[in-house]
Amino acid sequence: MKKKIGTVIDDALLAGAKQRAALERRPLAGLIEDALNGYLESAPMREDALRALAKFTAHGGLLPPEEIDEILDEDMLAP
Repeated sequence: MKKKIGTVIDDALLAGAKQRAALERRPLAGLIEDALNGYLESAPMREDALRALAKFTAHGGLLPPEEIDEILDEDMLAP
C-alpha cells in the first residue's frame, strides 16, 4: 500500500528531481521512491552492526591491537 506524505525539500533539489523525472518520462513520486529505496539498501545493515558489537563484547577485557586495527580498516560500506 502506498501513502501520501508531505515534506520540506530544497528548491534546487526538487527542481533537479523534477527535471530528471521529466527526462526519464516517469512520475516524480517514482523517482523519489527509487532514490529512497537505493539509499536504504546501501546503508550499513543491522547485521553488520550486530556483528561488530559481538566482536567488541566477546572478550572479557580489551581487544588486542590487531583486532582493533582489523575493525578500523574494514569498509562497512563496501558491497
